[in-house]
Amino acid sequence: MRKALCTALALSLFALGACSPQAPTDSFEEAAPETPSASLPADDVMTAKEPARVPNSFTFDSALFSGKLTGCFYAQAGMLLVCADELYLYDTASGTVRARCSVPSQDFDVVPFEGGIVLTALGDTGAIAYIYDRELNLTESLSLEELVPDDPVVSPSCVAISSDGNQLAIAGLDALYLYDRPTGQLTTLLDITQGTGEAGIEMASLGGVAFTPGSNRVAFFGSGFPVQSADGTEGTPVWGTVGIDGGNPELTWLDAEDAEEMLRAGGRLFFPPTISHVDGSLPWVDAASAAAHRLDFSTSDEGRDGVYVSEQGKYVATAELGDALTVRVYAVDSGELLTTETIEVDDSRYVGRIPQVSILDDSQSAVVLLGCGIEEIDTAVSTFSFGA
Repeated sequence: MRKALCTALALSLFALGACSPQAPTDSFEEAAPETPSASLPADDVMTAKEPARVPNSFTFDSALFSGKLTGCFYAQAGMLLVCADELYLYDTASGTVRARCSVPSQDFDVVPFEGGIVLTALGDTGAIAYIYDRELNLTESLSLEELVPDDPVVSPSCVAISSDGNQLAIAGLDALYLYDRPTGQLTTLLDITQGTGEAGIEMASLGGVAFTPGSNRVAFFGSGFPVQSADGTEGTPVWGTVGIDGGNPELTWLDAEDAEEMLRAGGRLFFPPTISHVDGSLPWVDAASAAAHRLDFSTSDEGRDGVYVSEQGKYVATAELGDALTVRVYAVDSGELLTTETIEVDDSRYVGRIPQVSILDDSQSAVVLLGCGIEEIDTAVSTFSFGA
């Protein structure tokens, strides 16, 4: 039976002073200007001199980040890659910045692997994959336009990295590729211009890639149509996998009328519907077993204002915009609604655009950024816990 815990969200305004349980690493935190935060009313406002702190070894102190905070991304377990004037590798358990580096672009996606992260950015010269080690040292940068010159990569989510960091999966407009970093060899795994025909499905486009657990197959997402359909048939969401040697491709219709994108976490693939097809549920599949599932939300129009997946894929959050921001967190396996958090604002601009929500599985904690994509206002930062 579902349990709804409706509580007001405790907000931190993160002013001067950090109270980290451990000493800062090296000198990264020294004299760092605080990130501006908007004043948001709440029933229980945390003291301005304390960083946001919730149970289970979690803290988020925005005073450690210089400039406007524009995003948070999952790094290694329990760590976030925080984007402000620089990129910061932030340890949420100790409340310290472990490393930092320059920001290559404002439009990027991040995928962690055992030895670091790959950051895929879109710019004027096309997509570039930046590969960093665990201390944010840049080890390699790859121009995907040069690597696959006749097949543009149009989305940061069209790049994935194997668990050992040795291989990149790349989805262009026309084909799916595997790049072996140690040898520099590029292999075409799936060329949709030549037809697939698997399970009676022809792919029309590719929109996302991920490695399956074990990194022996590449999962992909896109649209397709039945082999026997006439030209011009509107595409239907399709997902599938193919071996890293290009063998044994498997394609399956996705149980959805339309899908916005493929969110990937912990060997699970989630497919939020486009806004015109929101029905209060979220299709997802287990990439290893190919088992299809559906997570039902509490209202029929939920998911319209944002769907967010936790770093390990155990939890899903939704956002609902109105006079206030409502964030709901669900357990994926049980479908249980774990908490409903309400953020009230005194400036409607903060609820005029979809927020960013990052969910940490082990600490059962979340970071919410409001206004991070609006230049004329400061970013407001909120945290909450949804654990027992």
